[in-house]
Formats: sequence, C-alpha cells, structure tokens
Amino acid sequence: GGSEKRKKYGAKLTLPSGKTYLGEESETANPPTAPQRFTAAADVKWVEYEGVIFDYIFSYPETLVINVFPNDKTDAVAVVWGNIPPRRNILLNVENIPARNPQYVGNVETFARNWWQFFSGLTGLKSIEKFVNTSGLTGYRAVYINTAGQSPNVDIFFEIPEDPNRTIHIANGVLDPTLFDLIVDSLKYEKKPTPTPAQ
Repeated sequence: GGSEKRKKYGAKLTLPSGKTYLGEESETANPPTAPQRFTAAADVKWVEYEGVIFDYIFSYPETLVINVFPNDKTDAVAVVWGNIPPRRNILLNVENIPARNPQYVGNVETFARNWWQFFSGLTGLKSIEKFVNTSGLTGYRAVYINTAGQSPNVDIFFEIPEDPNRTIHIANGVLDPTLFDLIVDSLKYEKKPTPTPAQ
C-alpha cells in the first residue's frame, strides 16, 4: 500500500485490498465462519472515507471492507463481513427526516427517540444519551429493543449543522464496540465551499 487513501470515490470504490465492490454481493467476500464481531489489530492503519453526496468524513481501519451503493440517495456505506449481505449491514447513511415523519424536522433527538417505530423488528427505546464527538458534532446514542426483547445494537444519530432535514445515522452492526466508538468519534461534517462563479 503506502499511497494515501483519502480521495473522492467515483462510480466505483476501490478498497485497500485492491478489490472493487459495487452493489454486487459477493458470497466469497468473507468466509461464512467469520467471527461474530469485526475487530482490528491496534497497529492497523486507519484511512478516511468521504461521503459522495453529503459532506461527511469518517475514519476506519483499512482492514475493514466497506461497500457503497451507486445512486443511493442516502449516501450509505455498508460493511462487508461474514455472510451478511452488505445491504443488511449498513454502517452509515444520511436519513431524510421529513420522508420518515415531517414533524421531526429540526429535532434529531425526537427523531432518534422514535426511529424504532419505522421498523417492524423493533418494539421500543431502551435508552438514549446525548453526547458531542471530537469534531464537535452533537449526537444521540440510542439503544432499541427488538421483538425478542433484546437490545443488541447501538444506533447513533448526529445533527448536521445548518440542515434540519437530515441526520447522519451510524449503526454498530457487526463492529466491535470499542472500534465502533472510534469510528463514531472520527466523524466530521465539513461543508465544501460552493464555487463562486468567475466575474
């Protein structure tokens, strides 16, 4: 490797392994016997990923294989791990609040409290906690209860500065909790300057 990995990804995303992942779901991406949680060694290099549509940036260990979906309006990034189809293993996406419920526009906390209602597999909210990550983004860490009465996942919803209609949603899915927290903490939202027309 060695070359710097921070760049805008176009139609295809080339991963550190050199493979290219599009919407195709490869059965051989990882052995079906992959351990339940993905974790990375402490000495693994971290690389940055920049949103294609939205101005988010986050860091992740280069051994984590990620997948993007061309033409996806939510700018979703998925984890490729085990035999789980990437579409069922979304790490990050940008939720359109009014599309889910217009009354939550401008209130990410209320949206996060009620997000479980949009999914038949969830029955309620177990806990919610407000926090601020290292780059100063305000987030809400929500834990929901599933139909089995368990709370296996953590969902994070970040407020996007000056955008009351959207929230950046990050879900831990198969990630080791410590690793997940580092990814959450690395998230930045940097509005790209709008090019000014030449006079």
